[in-house]
Amino acid sequence: MKRTMVLLLVLVVMFVTVGCTPKQTAAVATEAAKPSVDTITAASGQLYYPSGSYDLPELQAALSSYPYKTTVGIATTNSDGSPNLAVAIPGITSDGKYLKLGLADNRTKENMTERELTVVMFYEYNPTAVEKGDRNRGCRVVARYVGDKENARMNKEANEKNPSLYLEIVELLPIG
Repeated sequence: MKRTMVLLLVLVVMFVTVGCTPKQTAAVATEAAKPSVDTITAASGQLYYPSGSYDLPELQAALSSYPYKTTVGIATTNSDGSPNLAVAIPGITSDGKYLKLGLADNRTKENMTERELTVVMFYEYNPTAVEKGDRNRGCRVVARYVGDKENARMNKEANEKNPSLYLEIVELLPIG
C-alpha cells in the first residue's frame, strides 16, 4: 500500500512539474498527428517573397498554357507521418476552384485521397529580373481531395478521355 501511494505521488508530482495532465498529453499527441495549414506550410516561419506571390487569376494564367514556366512540387504526408514530395503537372478548372491531376495509382495519389491536406507549390524563377519579387514568383496552394463520390461526378461532367483527381483549392499562400 505504501509503495503504491509513493508511486502515485511521484506520478502526480511528475505531471504537475511537466504541466500536463494525462488528458492534455494525449490531446497534444493527437493534435500533433493532425496536419494543418500552419504545420505543413510554415517551414521558415516568415515570408521572403510576398510581393512575387500569385493570386488566383495569376495562377490560372500560369496554368493556362503548357509547357508551364513554373516548377511544380507536391507535398503530401505518408501514413507513417513521413513527408512525400512529388513532381506532377496539374491543371486548374475554369472557375479556379479546383486543381486536377492525372496520377497513376501511386503513393502520392494514395496520400491525397487518404490525408486531409496537400500542398502544391508553383515556383517561377526569372534570373534577369531586377527586383526580388519579380525574380521569384509563384504560390503554395493548400488543397483538399473532394472525395470519391464528388471526384467521380466531376470526371463524368468533364467528359474527358482520362479521369483526373480533383483537389479543392482551400487557400493560396505566398512562396517561402
